[in-house]
Amino acid sequence: MHIVFGGAYNGKRQYVLAQLANESYEEYSGEIPNEACKTVIISNFEQLVMKYRQIDELEVAKTIVEQITRLSKQVKVICICNDVGRGIVPIDKYERFIRDACGRVYQALFKEAESIVRIWYGIAERIK
Repeated sequence: MHIVFGGAYNGKRQYVLAQLANESYEEYSGEIPNEACKTVIISNFEQLVMKYRQIDELEVAKTIVEQITRLSKQVKVICICNDVGRGIVPIDKYERFIRDACGRVYQALFKEAESIVRIWYGIAERIK
């Protein structure tokens, strides 16, 4: 599994697509496929965690990470993760859940990832 993360509109998707060059891939926004082609791009984790909002954020993270880890044993998985919150705690409970659940998902994914690249205004920095 490979992770590309950074702020919104900082060039993450462009970076991923440039890395894939002529490789075929499928993109999934806010969802995880059960099966897919050789390469899968998963993005919009904010929408993904909201599908599980009826359960605790720790369970949300566990469920999502298990699904992605299972998929990554079958195909190449690239996760595009938006930096959410930047240390700001939202007043709204709904927004806090999204920030906290995404943070927990990202922590677990980052531990499992083969590679991690941070994109900041189009500049890629390899973290892992």
